[in-house]
Amino acid sequence: MRIAFRYGEKTREKEIEGGKSISEIIKDFGYVDKDMIAAKFNGKPMDLSTKLTEDGTLEPIKIDSPEGVHILRHSGAHILAQAVLELYRDAKPTIGPVTDDPPGFYYDIKMENVSLEDLPKIEEKMREIVGRNLEVIRREYGKEKLLEMFKWNPFKVELIQENVPDGSKSSVYEQGDFIDFCLGPHLPSTGYLKAFRLTSVSNAYWRGNENNEPLVRIYGTAFPNEKMLKEYFTMLEEAKRRDHRKLGTELDLFIFRPEYGPAFPIFTPKGVALRNELINYMKSLNRRAGYEEVWTPHAYKTALWDKSGHMSHYRENMFLMKIEDEDYGMKPMNCPGHILIYQRKSWSYRDLPVKFSEFGTVYRYEKSGVTSGLLRVRSLTQDDGHAFVRLDQVEQEVGILIDIVKEVYNRTFGIKELRFKLSTRDENNTSKFTGSTEVWNRATEALKKSLEGRNIPYEIKEGEAAFYGPKIDVDVRDAIGRYWQLSTIQLDFFMPDRDHFDLRYTDEKDNPQQPIMIHRAIYGSLDRFMGVITEHFAGAFPVWLSPIQVKVINVTESSEEYARKVVDILSMRNIRVDSDLSSETINKKIRNTHGEKIPYTIIIGEKEVAGKSISVRDRKNRQKNGVSLDSFLEEMEREIEEKALDITFCEKQE
Repeated sequence: MRIAFRYGEKTREKEIEGGKSISEIIKDFGYVDKDMIAAKFNGKPMDLSTKLTEDGTLEPIKIDSPEGVHILRHSGAHILAQAVLELYRDAKPTIGPVTDDPPGFYYDIKMENVSLEDLPKIEEKMREIVGRNLEVIRREYGKEKLLEMFKWNPFKVELIQENVPDGSKSSVYEQGDFIDFCLGPHLPSTGYLKAFRLTSVSNAYWRGNENNEPLVRIYGTAFPNEKMLKEYFTMLEEAKRRDHRKLGTELDLFIFRPEYGPAFPIFTPKGVALRNELINYMKSLNRRAGYEEVWTPHAYKTALWDKSGHMSHYRENMFLMKIEDEDYGMKPMNCPGHILIYQRKSWSYRDLPVKFSEFGTVYRYEKSGVTSGLLRVRSLTQDDGHAFVRLDQVEQEVGILIDIVKEVYNRTFGIKELRFKLSTRDENNTSKFTGSTEVWNRATEALKKSLEGRNIPYEIKEGEAAFYGPKIDVDVRDAIGRYWQLSTIQLDFFMPDRDHFDLRYTDEKDNPQQPIMIHRAIYGSLDRFMGVITEHFAGAFPVWLSPIQVKVINVTESSEEYARKVVDILSMRNIRVDSDLSSETINKKIRNTHGEKIPYTIIIGEKEVAGKSISVRDRKNRQKNGVSLDSFLEEMEREIEEKALDITFCEKQE
């Protein structure tokens, strides 16, 4: 067989005897790399022990690559399950997937309850298994044999019955006495798991259904080396300091009252100031991009949600109610309302694209166990937008949206690292996707061209498109290295079609045509975005975003009158200003202001009154004395106008 071996930018080819394992073939090429733990053959990850019998291309998977880390963590889940079985003989492992958020793995196990205090014992047993350096062996068996092997574990039996067709085979992985039903691939041996830690334990249910068997979920994480593991836990400590729930309370941005509405955020005046700045900024970008602002109601009769497909695809996440014997649903999405606005008149091909935007609040039932501050709530405001376009306009319109994404994150918020992901349909299972193959292919190609035309690297997520169209998702890397999925650009062939809303425009020959609908959200959920940027900036927002931009404090009672005049002048110039003119000491006032992370503090004492000047202290504890209020305002207004990321007044010399 002819094997091409690709590593780095090099590719070598050889005739190889059929039936050799990947590890043997690698040796034939003279390639040695201790960090290689698996390989891709014709793009599919495989164990090094896999025997090849056909031509193809082989690529190494290193332990520190994204695929390698995934394999490392999945193997960590198996070692966790083995450790639990050796310690708790009656335990029954169910599933143990890799997780992205948090990065790591977990295993759901039917067992006696364990607590955080038990984790060191389990972790120590895992280290013992790692120290044994057990070979990890993949074997294949027929369905009947698999059912016999796992008859002691009803959860595995259920998985085998569902996933292995009669008369076919599937794989198990063995390491020592431990065997697990799994597709793999895995590490060559347990000794490769060098840097790991168990992190938490919680309750779970089989298949996530609270009516099913209760389970214990044990979480862990693993990294290619100890340095990366330590860096991760250092980041976690920093994340605790930046936790938006903690900062939201300290900075008085929002509250929750779960006794009246769990996971329904309530925003304070300071929180609304922050929201309004974000909303106004996005509205200005929407206007520039040709979006017209609309408003839609918070609830409709369920007849609309039947037509949009939400009742069949999303019912369990909706808030439903009955009014005057009519069934209503709180809107989980804004798109049907925008469709109704499009339907109000006839459109020509010359009119397209037609674009609507709305900061619309939607309502989604999330189980209480998964809600988390502003990051996952039950009422959320989306910076929603929908464009109704011709197929030949997709590339241009998507390009406009990509440019907005880059402007928002790269320039305005100073976030340089973005990850673009293109989700496509599964070409081996096209039946579950709506729309013709031709439209799918042209639309997907348009998304690719929009990215490639801007030299944006992207990852293809084959099979992860929604059934109604391909999409681009954008992950944003924050100040401490975490990625957040925020922006989405989604094509939709489903809701505009004749079986749903039957949207139309007339072409140049006056024939009716169906537009493509582009759903887009740049922030995503405004609430979630507020949580993310609160943590990104650690609550120290740029001046333009800061709920309070300046605080005025006086040194003595005799300087209070002049301090009040300064407050009035700042207010008239549309600066968000607060003051502390109490009898507290100046040092205590400065400490309090510093804790509020206010960008600038104006200090008024006898010298400032006499000189008709001000002293300015910033939150970095830099201070300039005896400056004019006009010069300070000029700099402040420049920082606000330019949406500057840093505060600079106190670092500049007169």
